[in-house]
Amino acid sequence: MKKLVLLLGLVLGTSLFTKAQSVSGKIVDEAQNPVPYATIQMGDRYGVISNIDGEFTLVVREPAETDTVIISYLGFESLKIPAVQFTEKTYVLKEQVTELDEVLVSNKQLSPEEIIAKMLDAAPQLYAGDDRSQVFFMRNQENQRLIDFTFEIDKASKSSRADLKTINQEIGELTESIVGSRFRFFTEYYGDYIKWEDSSKLKVEKAVILKDKDRDMSAEEITKKLINTVRPYLENDATYKVKTGIIKIEDSLKTDEMFEEDIDSVKGKTRYVKSSLRWRLKGHNEFYKDDDLDFFRKQNRYEYTLEGYSNIGGESVYVISFTPDRGSAQFRGKMYINVFDFALMRLEYEMLEGERLQNINLKFLLGIKYREDRVKVTSEYRKNKEGKYYLKFGRKSSGMYAYISRPLKFIKNRTEASSDRQVFKMDFTFEIDNVSSSEIYIVESREITADDYKSFETQENFEPVEIEAYDASIWEGYNIIAPIEAIRTYGKTEVY
Repeated sequence: MKKLVLLLGLVLGTSLFTKAQSVSGKIVDEAQNPVPYATIQMGDRYGVISNIDGEFTLVVREPAETDTVIISYLGFESLKIPAVQFTEKTYVLKEQVTELDEVLVSNKQLSPEEIIAKMLDAAPQLYAGDDRSQVFFMRNQENQRLIDFTFEIDKASKSSRADLKTINQEIGELTESIVGSRFRFFTEYYGDYIKWEDSSKLKVEKAVILKDKDRDMSAEEITKKLINTVRPYLENDATYKVKTGIIKIEDSLKTDEMFEEDIDSVKGKTRYVKSSLRWRLKGHNEFYKDDDLDFFRKQNRYEYTLEGYSNIGGESVYVISFTPDRGSAQFRGKMYINVFDFALMRLEYEMLEGERLQNINLKFLLGIKYREDRVKVTSEYRKNKEGKYYLKFGRKSSGMYAYISRPLKFIKNRTEASSDRQVFKMDFTFEIDNVSSSEIYIVESREITADDYKSFETQENFEPVEIEAYDASIWEGYNIIAPIEAIRTYGKTEVY
């Protein structure tokens, strides 16, 4: 267990501190614009980053009078504040003006394309490998709009038309009441993630689900409600052929396989959090392997500009912007590349309007349409004591549109030649637009040994805290990304 579970105990206005101190504030530039994702650090042990609105809360234990809080952000002069003077207020960062030539005394002047090529060559050796332990905070947000949802049972063996009419009427009333609705909910996790070679373990110390159960149902939960209406028409110990139109998609589906895990049963399952975290960390850490990021390797599509030089965590970096030069380009953004070892220390990019990562459109042929778009990513990396770089903060938001309109037919496999041929048939249409975002803050990252991994206790389940309105006390004593306005007002307003 890491030492970031702290007691809240700040006595403001004195030069002496109690066991723990919690200070909240906001970071802005000289024009009073918020500075998102700035670093607020006290020594090696305690630190946070500001949220998208520039707000932060830093919790520390037993700071000494000689300790200093450092607030830093690329392109700005760092603020150094004695711990005894660090209070709840707004802190202003001044723009840092530095010429690129000042740090290139011995370096040859390189073109943006040459700098990027050196960065890609160096990346596999520069970034921290698998043998690590990390204390993490992860926040996920889902914003869903249910565009259309219809569900009708056409046939069910041994059920009368009157029965089907009644159940279809009930289903219709449910779907009609939710079509067009917007749903939003948040999940937050804090814990330890440890990886050794191809294996990993995770321990969730605290998890919070912020969700109005009556108002904000997920698409999966809506589907669950409707699928539950199918249960009475399928035998528990039987197997079924499953067809959509003339296409067979399953030859021997067991009934219990369709309902083996519902939404409630996955709450508190460590493996689901581990899978989510691992997938997100991989996306940020292995940027140099991502074929979707054409601005790295298909440079003929883009125009690159060496804008100058900045500073990240005490390291000098090139600032390179990229914009589309051809119609086939999909992104625009900036790279911040270390002047001396060519490590990518920060990456910002967003997808151009109308572009897509994945696009499947078989709406008229098979009744299926899917696309992923509206991608926006920020990744920032820091150098550890071993000279390797690791993700310090990552944020990704993306949009997903899905449409499916298909008939489904379940045909019971007969165990005896004389048994009845039972058929269940339904038609459904499902159309949703979802914008999701995830933020990951790595509180601490360190190398481990095989013995460290072996002794790490495996966690199967955890108990999430489920709330329907924001409660500031839940995360007291934890260094996390401060909640945004949408979280603080959740449950207090119907307007999204």
